[in-house]
Parts: sequence; structure tokens; C-alpha cells
Amino acid sequence: MRRPAPSLLLLGLASGLSPFGMAVLVPVLALLARDLDTTETMAALLVSSYLIGLTVAQPVHGLLCDRFGRRPVLVGGFGVFVLASLVCAFAPGIWLLLLGRFVQALGVSVGTVAARAVVRDTREGRDGGEAMAWISAVMGVSPVIAPMVGGGLGARFGWQSIFLLSALMGVLVLLWVLLRMPETRRGPPPARFALIDMMHGYARLFRHRAFIGYTLIFGFCNGAFFAFLATGAAIFERDLALGPESFGLIWGLLSITYIAGAALGGLMIRRLGIGRTLRGGIIVASAVALVLPIMIATQGVTLWSLLLPLGVLMACNGIIGPQGLAGAVGDQPALAGTAAGLSSSIGLLLGAGFAMLAGLLYGGQALVPLVLMSVATLLTIPALVMTGLHRPGSEPAPWGAQEETAP
Repeated sequence: MRRPAPSLLLLGLASGLSPFGMAVLVPVLALLARDLDTTETMAALLVSSYLIGLTVAQPVHGLLCDRFGRRPVLVGGFGVFVLASLVCAFAPGIWLLLLGRFVQALGVSVGTVAARAVVRDTREGRDGGEAMAWISAVMGVSPVIAPMVGGGLGARFGWQSIFLLSALMGVLVLLWVLLRMPETRRGPPPARFALIDMMHGYARLFRHRAFIGYTLIFGFCNGAFFAFLATGAAIFERDLALGPESFGLIWGLLSITYIAGAALGGLMIRRLGIGRTLRGGIIVASAVALVLPIMIATQGVTLWSLLLPLGVLMACNGIIGPQGLAGAVGDQPALAGTAAGLSSSIGLLLGAGFAMLAGLLYGGQALVPLVLMSVATLLTIPALVMTGLHRPGSEPAPWGAQEETAP
């Protein structure tokens, strides 16, 4: 019997703060570098240090959630996030700020892991899949809206205001969890808590091709997103003569296409099933990914040649990405926390890899990160094959239909 399900709005906010915190600082990195008398290269490490923190922490949080329960780990993680955000707001130099960003990520990354595990604890069948898709959509929208928020705040109140806002949001989620969220973990905790248990859980997950396939779908969607985000502000300034605030506004408006894609994906799943939905989204995204570099190479960088295909790709990511996140934990209920942490970590690691490649290879040529964006999108095709959903008529087993046995 399922436990009462916590509010999806709470779970969405808890999971969405993680990518929001990553992207909200991007538009003000140049401003921050000037204020702290450092280089833009050092300022850019504030994104990398955050991504490293997310990648390191999420598998550990998954294990902690399975051992100690979802609620106490959420409380501890968001407590750390709030304190680290305050340290960042008042940091006098770049090195303390880098450390604060890393610790911020260590704390807030619990939201992504715990929210997915809670949904797996409390919801059955299609209801669980739709709930996970909604939460995943919030996660996807967060880093799209974040640059608009960060650009506006930074331009008016300074970069410190971004961290104060982060701390306030963390306090709100923390209070909500304390007052309204029950513990949802089912069954007794594991008898042991050791590194060998974590390794056994990972080994079991890596033996499932579907888990790997869904995780890679999510990861390559991240890769396409981060490949552009890492250099987008520079492209807008160099090729379109638009400053950080304009970049944040335009990038934020693209959230509409992602939300539309996520909403369309929900309707498609109800009518067509997950298999057809993923196949359709990946086919359209791959076609646009092939056209995008050609348009830029032949027409140059204009608002229309850049934003039109980018908007379509964002919509397709809204269809595809949430199902990658949901599918990675769908058939492993006994390892829900571990699966959520590991899949999120791998997905973020892939995203960070494409972001680093884009930053290293970009030399003022917009075509380079856009080609990387296209490559990441096309790699969702072999990932789909790994899930087994590439065949017409194929559908995953519904949540709750698998035997729930511990490794």
C-alpha cells in the first residue's frame, strides 16, 4: 500500500532548485569577474565547480535516501544549501566563492534524487510516470528561466542578490519539507551501510540496458543544452551585439517552448504511449540537429537562424528529457534512490562534458558549439535503441509491475 503522496509542487521546487542554481549565475559572470578583480576564465569555473558538486553528491544522496529515509536527507541537504548560499553572497574573493558554489551543489543536489525516489514510493502506474514527467519538466524549465532571473537581478542589485535569492528559496523549501512532508520510504532500511552495498547496487543498475539507455537520453539532452548555454552569452554579444540582460531575457523566453514540449509530451504519452512519444521526439530533434549547422554555415548567425531551430530543439527536449529521467528509475523500485542519484549524476556529467568541450573549442566561431549541440542530440538515437523502445509497438512495463527485490 502506497503512503500519502507529498505535493508535486514541493517536489518540483526541491528538484528544480538544483539546475536553477547552476544556470542563474551565467549572465553575470563577467560582472562578477570585474567586481572580484579576477579573470573571466576563473569566473567561469563557478559553473564547473557547481556541476562537479552535483556529480559527486547525487550518487551519495541516493544511497543516503535508501538508508536513512527521504525526509531527513532532504532536510540536511537544504540546510547545507542555505548556509552555503549565504557564504557565497558575502564572499570577499573568488576562491571562497568557488568553495561555496561547490558546497551549494553538494546540498541542493539532494532535491533531484529524493523527489524522484518519493514519487516512486508513493505513486503507481501511469500516475507515477506522469508525476515524474511533471517534476522533470520543472527541472528542465528551471535552467531556462534562471538566466533571465539572474540577468535581471544582477543588473539591478549586483551578483550578491542572486545568492540571497537562492538562500531564501532554500529556506522556503526547507520549511515546507519540515511542516508538510512525511517520510515515504517503504520497508526497513538496509541492514548494512557500506561502500560494497553501493557498488552492488550500481552493478545491478549497470546490468540493465534500459537504465543505461534512459540515462543517456537524459544525459545527451543535457549535453545539447549545456553546449549552447556555456557559450550562448558570448555568441549573443559577439554575433548579435546583445548584452547579458538581453541574453537572459531571450533565453528565458525559450522556456515557453520547453513547457509546450513537456505539455505536448504528456498528451502524447496518454494517447500514443511512451515508446511512440520518445521515437517521435527524437526523430524531430535529430532532423533539426542536422539542419541547424547548415543554416548557420550558409546564413550566418541571426536571431531567426539561431532561435528558430533552437526553439524546436528545446520543445523536443521537453518531450524527451522527462521520460529519460522517469524511465531510469521506473523498473528498479528497490533501488529508487540509488537509481535516481546515479542517473542524475551521469546525466549531469555528460552535460558538463559537452559544456567544457564547447568552452574549450569555442574561439569566436558560433558554429563550433552548435555542432556539439547537434552531436549530443543525434546521440539520443543509439540511446533509444538501448531502451528497446526503437521498435514500433514497443512499450516499457508499467511501474509497479516488476518484482521489487533488493539486490
